[in-house]
Amino acid sequence: MLLEQVGLPGRRLDPGGLNRPLDDCTAEAIGEYLAYRHRRRPNSTNAHLLVSRNTVTTTAPVDTFWMDRLVKDLLVGVDRPRQDRILEEALASGAGPLHLAHVFSLGAETSLRYTTAVPFSAAEHESLP
Repeated sequence: MLLEQVGLPGRRLDPGGLNRPLDDCTAEAIGEYLAYRHRRRPNSTNAHLLVSRNTVTTTAPVDTFWMDRLVKDLLVGVDRPRQDRILEEALASGAGPLHLAHVFSLGAETSLRYTTAVPFSAAEHESLP
């Protein structure tokens, strides 16, 4: 994610043209990280939100190896919150596979897998033949 896609004053994230609200906890964490980043590496010109000592002087994003090491001691990996968010969106949007594919940049098979994981509501179940 690029720094320009993070709107702390308006509490918004805009990755890839998707304008999403930013919760208080995440906004605070991003704000604290950006303050730390500026103190630690004030001359960085990297436009990405997350930088490492290898990417701070480049324009490259951090790699998956760096991200994996960053979260290795956490109880939940990087993928779990994303999977939970996709399922939550599927429930909120009526589990539309095209919607999920667009919002989360999912392929057709993956999008369908998430939509089939969402249970039908009682009203939808009654309307089935």
